Amino acid sequence: MNHLTLVSQRHFKLDWKTRLLDRIVSLSKPLEQMSWEELRQASESSIPPLLQRILAGKQIALAKVVQQDIRGRHGNIPLQLYYPFSDPPFPLILFFHGGGWVYGNLQTHDPMCRRIAQDTGAIVLAVGYRLAPFFKYPTALEDCYDAYLWAVENTTTLKANPEKVIVMGDSAGGNLATALSLMDRDLGHQLITQQILLYPVTSGKLDQPSIDQNAYAPILTKSMMQCFVSHYARGEADIRESYFSPLLAQDLSHLPPALIVTCEYDPLHDQAQMYAQRLQEAATPVELVDYSGTVHAFMSFPVFCQQAATAFEKVANYINSQ
Repeated sequence: MNHLTLVSQRHFKLDWKTRLLDRIVSLSKPLEQMSWEELRQASESSIPPLLQRILAGKQIALAKVVQQDIRGRHGNIPLQLYYPFSDPPFPLILFFHGGGWVYGNLQTHDPMCRRIAQDTGAIVLAVGYRLAPFFKYPTALEDCYDAYLWAVENTTTLKANPEKVIVMGDSAGGNLATALSLMDRDLGHQLITQQILLYPVTSGKLDQPSIDQNAYAPILTKSMMQCFVSHYARGEADIRESYFSPLLAQDLSHLPPALIVTCEYDPLHDQAQMYAQRLQEAATPVELVDYSGTVHAFMSFPVFCQQAATAFEKVANYINSQ
């Protein structure tokens, strides 16, 4: 067990399953200690099926799962479309995976996307955007926006409901969903009907109290976030931009209604809550749900994190109630 794990167990009230999860995750080399080549290999690798089953549980069956590439401004963008056992037209969820903009792929978040499609009856369109540090800001966001434009232009082919278009992401993916909503408003499209932000990054400045209070929390630490931001940003000026740090945007009005999920033991806890408060102040409808005793990315580990099931249910109810 490494030093960070020992610290986290002394200072956080974790149940035994979360402590076990922390031990399993700590067996891998920390992302912030990887070379660029190691990051590339990690981002291109698949999670072994047995480990995926241990972390996320039994694979959820769907009507069909389709892989395809589309053309974006930076080249091909891989997509994975998850179709539920329900009748069209389907709500359309564009899902952007987490991983600090430097890690993750369509396979790492496959269990989450399957669960969302099953629970909501929506098509989940997962986007394999380009990763840092090889592709800096704003490349990932532009990939996601190009995928969004493609999706809304092809709702008929997809058998999707053009009046129910949702952006969703976890962690860095939540940042991309947040920034995309801002970009969509600024460009005058405003076709997004909901944004679902799961423990999102909303500021690259990393100056909120929880950054230090939860600096050695399980799953995500302050040093990891500092590394992720440095890999994604081209320089300090990027961090001050609203599409990098939506919390710093001057105007948060006329945005899609938002559901924001936060975790008690998460360095990002406060910045996500601050973003919810700013949305509320701007008269943008927002629902904030804070899960006590949880750690960052807890919805990716439903076998270990009991409240993941409640959070998935909350997401489904939010989507289907509006």
